[in-house]
Amino acid sequence: MIRKFTAAVAVAALILSAGVVGAQSYTLSVAAPASAGENSDFSAQVILDFDGPDNMAGWSYGVCNDVANITLNNSEDGSTTSTVNNGNPPGFAQGNDFPDGYTKGVVVDLLGAASLAPGAGYELSIGNYTAGLETPGSTITFCDTLGTPPVATVVVINGASIVPTQNGASVEVVGVPDPAYTYNAPDLQVNYSATDGNASFTIDLTIDQDDNGAPEALTQGFSMGLSHDPSLVSVTSVDTAGLLAAMAGGTGPGFIQIGLGDPNGWTAGVVYDLLGGINEALQDALVFTASYETVAGALVGVDPGPVMTLAWDNGLGTPPVANVVVVGGASLDANFSNGSITFNAVSTVDFRRADSNQDGMVNIADGIWILNFLFQGGPMFDCEIASDANDDDLVDMSDASYIFMYRFMGGAPPPAPWPSCGTDVDQQPAPEDCNEYNAC
Repeated sequence: MIRKFTAAVAVAALILSAGVVGAQSYTLSVAAPASAGENSDFSAQVILDFDGPDNMAGWSYGVCNDVANITLNNSEDGSTTSTVNNGNPPGFAQGNDFPDGYTKGVVVDLLGAASLAPGAGYELSIGNYTAGLETPGSTITFCDTLGTPPVATVVVINGASIVPTQNGASVEVVGVPDPAYTYNAPDLQVNYSATDGNASFTIDLTIDQDDNGAPEALTQGFSMGLSHDPSLVSVTSVDTAGLLAAMAGGTGPGFIQIGLGDPNGWTAGVVYDLLGGINEALQDALVFTASYETVAGALVGVDPGPVMTLAWDNGLGTPPVANVVVVGGASLDANFSNGSITFNAVSTVDFRRADSNQDGMVNIADGIWILNFLFQGGPMFDCEIASDANDDDLVDMSDASYIFMYRFMGGAPPPAPWPSCGTDVDQQPAPEDCNEYNAC
């Protein structure tokens, strides 16, 4: 009985009595993030700073939050409170959580044998919250209105309760942005002969979700339109590729419509699955390859060649097709990364493919000529592309094998230009690597 009575007197003395307090400063602050994402969880600490010379015997406070935009999930003792009694929890600690905040009351040691020395950065408690709807600023502040009776915000020094300086916090609840997507067209160099102006090329088209803070989203389809200069080129085909070509086990999307009727460009509309069973993330996703050829006569005698823009366009087709991606049934306007085609006029020499030794024929001697060049240091005429028998843009052992297969085992004949002489402006090694060919 004596021990219980003594403890009760000690608590009362700590919280209620008035003693002599030196010239000290006391500050309680809420340390919270400046912003939190909509519907995200975050924590805010109560931090104590005070100077000497006197130690602190206890404290109490209430922390209120704006219930319209922030929800308190729970509160817990901070690292300082948990070890304040000589490395142990305090002799008395009481906390309560409410919808609009929480309270804490702490006596370091009921017998007064331990106390908190002056210092800075003491973590007294932690409030764990969930952000609500987007708002410019929502407050977490100290208050004296929580609990029955309400808990006052005070610190106890030498038996006296003192109202500290109180610094609340403002948290901006930031809305999660909608996912954003960029349609990408490439920049490409295309060779052509100014003599005939003919060239053809193929481009890859990709879609990529932007890094704008939105989580990876699943899409259900998209539509697009890409324009070009109709005085320079025309579209010959648009084919599914990558993600679309592999969809549904290789059968492709449930709905796809390619529009080639507008001379200024082409359009496409895609729904992955008409029953909604396919959803895809678009992360640098290859979706189409488009093939073009130059308009007859457009580049004849033109040197240097022009630069043509490939521009994503919302005005192509009848009715016009919008560049949008469908996410959760809603259409989001796409961002654009346009491309360009730089036409390079090159000097060309007519040649016959696979006629490596330039004798006007394609036979066993050409295969031997290539092997001799590759492995014995033999000569090569100044038209290396003539030795690219299989048209894979390389001159290697496979070209000799290709000739032998053609001549003796019923293999395919060499690609054009063959059997007649001609040019290949898309060839690598480049057409200008054929400086002289004596058998045409």
